[in-house]
Amino acid sequence: MLERLKIVVLLLLCSGTLYPQSRKADIIFIGNFLTLNPSHAQVEAIAVSAGRIIALGPPETLQGFADSSTRKLTFKGVALPGFADAHIHVEGVGEELEQLNLRGLSKQEILNKVSEAARSSPSGSWITGGGWDQGFWHPAGFPTAKELDSVSGDHPVALSRIDGHSTWVNSRILLLAKITRSTPDPEGGRILRDTGGEPTGMLIDKAQNLLRAVTPKPSHVDQERRIRVALRQFSKWGLTSVHDAGVGLETISIYKDLLQRGELPVRVYVMAAGEEARSFYLAHGPERDLGDGMLAVRSFKLFLDGALGSRGAELSEPYSDAANERGLELMSDAELQRVVNAAREKGFQVNTHAIGDRAVRRALDAFQQGGVTASDRFRVEHASMVTNEDLPRFVSMGVIASLQPVFVGEYSRWAEDRVGPARVHWVLRTRDLLNAGVRLAAGSDYPASDSGSGLDNLYCAVTRKGADGNPAAGWYPDQRVELDQALGMMTAGPAYAAFQENELGALSVGRHADFTVLSADPHQVPIDELRKLTVRMTVVGGHVTFDASTSK
Repeated sequence: MLERLKIVVLLLLCSGTLYPQSRKADIIFIGNFLTLNPSHAQVEAIAVSAGRIIALGPPETLQGFADSSTRKLTFKGVALPGFADAHIHVEGVGEELEQLNLRGLSKQEILNKVSEAARSSPSGSWITGGGWDQGFWHPAGFPTAKELDSVSGDHPVALSRIDGHSTWVNSRILLLAKITRSTPDPEGGRILRDTGGEPTGMLIDKAQNLLRAVTPKPSHVDQERRIRVALRQFSKWGLTSVHDAGVGLETISIYKDLLQRGELPVRVYVMAAGEEARSFYLAHGPERDLGDGMLAVRSFKLFLDGALGSRGAELSEPYSDAANERGLELMSDAELQRVVNAAREKGFQVNTHAIGDRAVRRALDAFQQGGVTASDRFRVEHASMVTNEDLPRFVSMGVIASLQPVFVGEYSRWAEDRVGPARVHWVLRTRDLLNAGVRLAAGSDYPASDSGSGLDNLYCAVTRKGADGNPAAGWYPDQRVELDQALGMMTAGPAYAAFQENELGALSVGRHADFTVLSADPHQVPIDELRKLTVRMTVVGGHVTFDASTSK
């Protein structure tokens, strides 16, 4: 008993805070905890008061923190610090769950789904869907409006590619949006055309704004419903915090309403996007903590280029499979520099979407010109193609690379075709970034990826296989990372990237009681079996937000 008392006291002291036993716990969780502290300490119980950990150790040594009102909850499985997703699209997840799911389908299977929806939907109503990837098709070319016309009747049809950077539409939408052979490509976008100059039905990047101008706008009620649906799904995936990668003022107001009503089950770190939101926050300043760490608005999301899959990612040299294309510049250098300078002056973090090597370099150039240092914690979202020359620049400025390990699935299908063998080694070079000393935060970019599951992201990082287990040997397996490195990318990494490293990312006294309970210790499971693990429980601030034993 004396030795066990020494252990709990040591854990309390090492955490930096020692709570007196006069502070009573609201709840004591009993089970197997992996704290992910530097010592990799394992404990059997944690005591929680007002949402924070006040003690860790063997259950019997925590009895002094209990009184007659203290609840005790024993769980099976292994708890780790709560999984975080450093780049996800919350409302987009909810929207996807309401529309046609086209993931992994052949073109004919997609057309069959659209045909079925057209027969069962009211005349003239919109049909939307997303998740298709021509990388699964043979041949793997972009589809056309005429193909959709054959099955869609009088319905406008808009089907988003998996990356969200291009949309396949039918002729009904081309007519509604007044897109003709004489319509110019918008700056930062492309209308794909046939050899005769007629639009084919593919809208790339900012050309999608022509579609959005005629798309029925969701109501405030619709938006809140989608956000709620997504947040519930995140809890099932074991996520305790998410970084919402690019939202406007209306979405932020919904988050604030949910927080005020006590109905946010997941912590949300907001990246504000768009001129309206940036102007508002530059005038009013960052909102670093709107309530016990549940909601923060202190970063701006900028889009520098598009996606590799639709050849919108900005490359220094032409695409290997499209000699006349180098991608799209979605924000000029001058505008980028203006926002970087203004944001830094007002205390905002800047998170730049940059996939192609030229876009990544432009982001780093702007950060360097703006005097960015590690204390600013500026981020490059995706950083999918990083040259050898740019690796040390991340380190020298303390720039965070916000990666998506789950991208390995889609990249394995077509990235080498896009960029060729000489450049493909720059793509998703996770281990190289770690070895260079770059701070990493892992996200999924869902629904613009194969999976939003934290366990799938973990599996992809350590195996270099997609969420479906392919390719069998892994895609450029030299870029695999160790399990503890991958766990760090999903816990401590996102916490640091959100200025929350003293509150989240590990289990210790004083931190928020956020943890994810898995069916087994991932260290005791062969790496190829990681994706078979399940989430048994999710806890945020000491509150159970998901329990597999009671969930339907």
